[in-house]
Amino acid sequence: MATTSPGYPSWLTSAAGYAWRLLLLAGAAYVLGLAFGKLELIIVPVAAALLLSTVLVPPAAWLRHKGLPPLLATWIVFLGAFLVIGGIVTGIVPGIGGQFKALGKELSQALTQVEHWFEHRPFHLSPHQVTTYVNDIKNQLNTNKSKLIHGALSGVTLLLQGLAASLLTLVLTFFFVKDGGQITGWMLDLAGEGRREDLRQVGREAWAALSGYVRGTAVNGAVNAVLLSAGLLGLRLPLVAPLAVLTFVGGFIPLVGAIVTGLLAALVALVAKGFGAALIVVGMVVVIHNVEGYLVGPLVLGRAVKLHPVAILLALSVGTIVGGVIGAFLAVPVTAVLLAVIEHYRRKRRMGLAADSARGVAREVPLRQAQ
Repeated sequence: MATTSPGYPSWLTSAAGYAWRLLLLAGAAYVLGLAFGKLELIIVPVAAALLLSTVLVPPAAWLRHKGLPPLLATWIVFLGAFLVIGGIVTGIVPGIGGQFKALGKELSQALTQVEHWFEHRPFHLSPHQVTTYVNDIKNQLNTNKSKLIHGALSGVTLLLQGLAASLLTLVLTFFFVKDGGQITGWMLDLAGEGRREDLRQVGREAWAALSGYVRGTAVNGAVNAVLLSAGLLGLRLPLVAPLAVLTFVGGFIPLVGAIVTGLLAALVALVAKGFGAALIVVGMVVVIHNVEGYLVGPLVLGRAVKLHPVAILLALSVGTIVGGVIGAFLAVPVTAVLLAVIEHYRRKRRMGLAADSARGVAREVPLRQAQ
C-alpha cells in the first residue's frame, strides 16, 4: 500500500513515485546507450554468436549424442553450414552479373524518361534548365570531393571493423557450440548454490524464447522469399534471387525489413517494367506480409515468442535510438528474452502466492474441526 506524505494528496504522491521511477529508467537507458556505443564491437559479436548458436547447437548436440567428441561434432556442423552458405552464394552470384547489366541499361533509359518528364508535364522545364540542374549536381560532387574521399576512408575503417567483428563472431559461435554447457556451468557457479537451479531454469526459458524467435523468423522469411520470388518470376523481372535473399534477411528486422525489401523490389520493377509492374509488386508485398502476419507467423512461432505489434514498434524505436541499425536488428530478440525472464518470475510469484494460500487453508481446517 502506497504511503501518503503529510499535507500532500495521494495522487500527487503516487505520480511523484512513478516520475522518479521513469527518470531512473531513462537514466539507465541513457547509460546503456553510452555503453553500447563504446562496446559495440564486443556486444554485437556476442549477440550475433548467440543467435547463430541457436541454429548450430541442436545438430551438434545430436552428433554428440551419437557418440562424436564435442570438437569433431562442432567442426562437422561448422563445415556443413559453410558448405550450405557457399552453395547459395555460388548459385546466386554468377547469374546476377548479366541481370545487373541489363538493369543498368533500363536505368539509363528510365533516367532519360525522367528528364523528358521534367521537360513536359507537370513541371514544364526547358532542356536548358534540366541541364543546368544536372551540372549543379556535378559541381556539388566535385566541390565536396574531399569530403567524399574522407567518407570513403571512414568506410574502409568500418569495413576493417566489420571484418574483425565477423571473425570474433565466428570464434565465439564455435566455442558457444562446443563448450556451451561448460560456460553455463561456470556462470551458474558464480551465482552460488541457492540461486543456481532457479537461474538454470531462467536460462532454459530464455534460450527457448531466443531459439523460437530465430527459427520462427527464419521460416517466415523463407516463406516471404518464396512467395515474392514466385510473383517476380511471374512478372519476368530481373534480380529475383538477390531480392529473395534480401527478403529473407529482412525478416529478421520486423516491419522495417519488410518495408525496405518491398521498396527495393518495387524499384526494380519500376526500372525494368514500368509503373504498372511496380504497383503490382507493391500489392504483392502487402498481401505476402499479411499472410505472414496473420497465418504463417502465429502458426510457426506458436507460443515461443508472443509480441504485439505495438511492442515490436516500441522495441524497434528504442533499439534504433540506442544502437542504430544494429540496435533495431537486436531489439526484438532481446525483448523476447526479457519477456521470457519476466514471465518466469511472474509465474514463480503466482505459484508462491498459491502455495501460501494453500498453507493458509490447511491451517484453518484443523481450527474449524477443533471448534
